[in-house]
Amino acid sequence: MALCRSQKSGGLVRVRASKVAGPTPQRGQRLEALDLLDPHMNSLPLPRLNRAAFVRRILVAGVMLAGFGPALRAAEGTASPPVLRAAAVTFSVQPRVGMPSGGSRTANLIEEVVGDLKTTLVYLDYGSTRLCFLTSPFGVHYRALNQPIRQALADVLKLSLAEVVAASSHNHTVPAIELGAGPPMIGDRIGTGMNEFGREYLEALRAAAQGLDARLAPVTVEWGVAQESRFTYNRRGRRPDGRSYFIREEDRVLLGEDYVGTIDPDATVVVFRGANGKPVAALASYTGHPVTGYNPEKMTSHGQWPQVACERLSAHLGGVPVGFLQGSCGDVNSKHMLTGTLAQADEAGEQLGESFIAAAGRLRKSQRPGLEWTRARVIVPQAPLPPLGQLERELAEIDGFIQRARRGDPDTLECVGMNFPKALTPQYRARLVEIVRPWYIWAVDQRRTGEADGLQPGLKLEIVVARFGDVGYVGMPAETFVRIGLRIKREAPLPCVIAGGYADGSYGYIPDAAATGDREYMSGFFRYVPERLPYTGVGGEAMAEVAVPILARFAKAPPVPPSVR
Repeated sequence: MALCRSQKSGGLVRVRASKVAGPTPQRGQRLEALDLLDPHMNSLPLPRLNRAAFVRRILVAGVMLAGFGPALRAAEGTASPPVLRAAAVTFSVQPRVGMPSGGSRTANLIEEVVGDLKTTLVYLDYGSTRLCFLTSPFGVHYRALNQPIRQALADVLKLSLAEVVAASSHNHTVPAIELGAGPPMIGDRIGTGMNEFGREYLEALRAAAQGLDARLAPVTVEWGVAQESRFTYNRRGRRPDGRSYFIREEDRVLLGEDYVGTIDPDATVVVFRGANGKPVAALASYTGHPVTGYNPEKMTSHGQWPQVACERLSAHLGGVPVGFLQGSCGDVNSKHMLTGTLAQADEAGEQLGESFIAAAGRLRKSQRPGLEWTRARVIVPQAPLPPLGQLERELAEIDGFIQRARRGDPDTLECVGMNFPKALTPQYRARLVEIVRPWYIWAVDQRRTGEADGLQPGLKLEIVVARFGDVGYVGMPAETFVRIGLRIKREAPLPCVIAGGYADGSYGYIPDAAATGDREYMSGFFRYVPERLPYTGVGGEAMAEVAVPILARFAKAPPVPPSVR
């Protein structure tokens, strides 16, 4: 563990780096021919031989040397097979009371700070193929942040921008590091750049990344999975009349403590083990919104259960850096949102940490070698705008709701398909509805002018697909619903797959095929994004349809020879 001092803030930044396991081979090292003739041969006494025996031995030696020629030339022209190498580092930054919050639409300030916030870099190298994961509790996937953060890391490590993946845990209890983080906070247009704390974060990132490439060490890839279903649940419900609704904490309690719904219970651990048998780094993944103890009207800063769980796993593995990759949690919550406490967030982290450790206790060695990855374009199908009459009726409903909520009407609990909890004040509910009003103004104008017919449906975005060892990874730039991730994991022909959201983009919630026609907060989120059309057809499952064939191609990698495992 090292301490780096920020030159701007003067604050201390903690850095934990992975230890190098064994000597590091040089990239492109070639097998060199051995000298078959000893230069000191002339100094050795030669045995007495008769003429016939001497001639026979010279002829045999000549034949042997002639046979070595092609083999030596082949050896000289053949490069050593690449070896997967890894290095990792974790650094932390310390938020302060009074900073703008990153998880509120009211521009509330952070009122309480509990601990630091950790970011982990995991750098993989396989011959000429390289990929670096930056995993963070901050919104590093947001458009205003993603490119400058990735570029800063790429510059230090001399990588291309495409070789850096920035993935967020989607922690709701963090300060903002981007400008304009308060309202409007909409879709992929969040913020306009970095604020002062964001610049401190960028400085800490650059300091932590220095020398990371020099610490690359040969590794093998191992993976394990345990099940965890104690603190998450699916937050999309269905009313008797068929309408969908957002299951917040008060609704979950009414459904009973045993309610879980469709979740992804996999607590996945990937360990990169060095030549000395000790872990060099790890990645861990789980699926769920980190919102335990979160209240947008009383903001705190806390690492939430992903950080607590990764700290436990790190301690179990000897203190190595552990990066967290969030799953497809668009419609999956952790319990105790709005009404819970940070102590309950710690408890959830302890539970997940137990499951991560259990997964680490049943690790399996990868049968496939190396690393491969690609970025692929996806077109998510979209529908035309609703009819003008429907848009005008819903706009009138919005205006009436806002007026009543501003006056403090406690019965302002539903509007245009969205439902709101009693735990939020009527004034905050009004703000949530105000943010969708510009979309309706735009949509009504498109219908009235006839321009709606010229809109081109199909949301174009880019996903990251990778394989390291037997582990597949799909990084999606959205809050993808859990069934999208489950489909990828079910259909991909790899034994371990991480299907994550919040990676290199922030296109908001994208529903699966079963939810494209619904209008609760998540499914109807397109209304929070300027000029976004509704989703239709397979919805976000279009990403699965692109990712799975790529993973199938990656899965065909020849197995690792037993002597190398």
